[in-house]
Amino acid sequence: MIFNGNMSFTILIVDDEEEIGRSLSEIFSCEGYIPYFSTDPGEVPGLLANHEIDLILMDVKMPGTGGIDLLKQIKKMNRPVSVIMISGYPTVDNVVQAMKFGALNFYKKPVDISELLNEIKRLHSVSQARNKATGLHRIYTRNSQMEEILKVIERIAPTDAPVIITGESGTGKELVADTIHALSRRSGKPFIKINCAAIPDALLESDLFGYEQGAFTDAKKQKKGKFELAEGGSVFLDEITELTMKTQGKLLRVLQEKEFERLGGTGVLKANVRIMAATNKPVEDLVSRGTFRDDLFYRLSVIRIHLPPLRERKDDILLLASCFLDLYKESYEKVISGFSSDVNQVLIRHDWPGNIRELKNCVERAVIFCDGGEISMEHLPLQYRDAELGQEETLESAYDMISRQMILDALEKCDGIKQKAAEMLKIHRKTLYNKMKKLGIDG
Repeated sequence: MIFNGNMSFTILIVDDEEEIGRSLSEIFSCEGYIPYFSTDPGEVPGLLANHEIDLILMDVKMPGTGGIDLLKQIKKMNRPVSVIMISGYPTVDNVVQAMKFGALNFYKKPVDISELLNEIKRLHSVSQARNKATGLHRIYTRNSQMEEILKVIERIAPTDAPVIITGESGTGKELVADTIHALSRRSGKPFIKINCAAIPDALLESDLFGYEQGAFTDAKKQKKGKFELAEGGSVFLDEITELTMKTQGKLLRVLQEKEFERLGGTGVLKANVRIMAATNKPVEDLVSRGTFRDDLFYRLSVIRIHLPPLRERKDDILLLASCFLDLYKESYEKVISGFSSDVNQVLIRHDWPGNIRELKNCVERAVIFCDGGEISMEHLPLQYRDAELGQEETLESAYDMISRQMILDALEKCDGIKQKAAEMLKIHRKTLYNKMKKLGIDG
């Protein structure tokens, strides 16, 4: 075993070919990572117990404990470590098994080093953002669009700029707000959330701004509003488009003048808060129809983050499903190894109209009904079991379908310029050409 460097991202290479381990260690060290390597799979549990390992790059076929069996052991340890599998002789069964037990990716030997380094660079970037969000439910992704959003979050979090987060229900808007607050300099102060759709109009204004004693019949004593309670911290207004025009005007004053008044009061109070808002409705349409103030929308839109629906980030489905499986098997005290290949195919093919929330509920239900082993079709809700699956389709072909769509989207956004598309996808131009040829994409 070799240890080198003092950086922050550690990579463990597990391969019975010592030359491969040494070569990869040298490459990773030159890139500024901390490389470990071992030719003995039996050393891995001890290494994980004694060192902070961020990524394991592991061969499938090794003497003694094979890569898939070792992957199962690693996942049972519940360590926050990513795993990438490599093999000189990959098979569809190996790919299915690796993904089922939580591997992030699968590379064929000889490994395309530039493609691997690009993936490691993305993992490192995401890891850095996550590490700052200590104690939160983390944003897990390997989708290029979501990784760009993570970069935006990291850039804007230290500022006090207002933020509006848009996207369909269940895409994770509140989680993004959580992350922004956690990465901000206000993280030690209160973070107060208000669902504007859940509070009656008559109560919402007093809930936000507070009221003085005698302001209305039931106002027996003074009450502080959410903006006062959040002093120095952040306020998150979910479903902000449900605010009345009158309350919108008062909110605009808070944004522009940093001040407000309690109901029934005459004194002006200062609002030292950062405001974040979210909606699943098309705000521009509401502005054009006159039901949402344009000046408030433009003031909130200093930073705008739009979250894509899960059907547009299919490369995240199995990753998220695995995270939810880990969460719920611990919560329900179940010993479950993973998902069957049929279930993986269903998860990838489904459109997920309820987005991440629907996927999370689906996995929770499956864990409840699974008594051990792996989650199979019988454990899924009926609507997923009834989905038709082509008999010839494999997990590999499903990933090809996802890759094809990502490449086509990138080419369209880059007006067909392959160099720009490759940069957007964070892969080498030669890798893009090879993938296009394999997937039958003209150009």
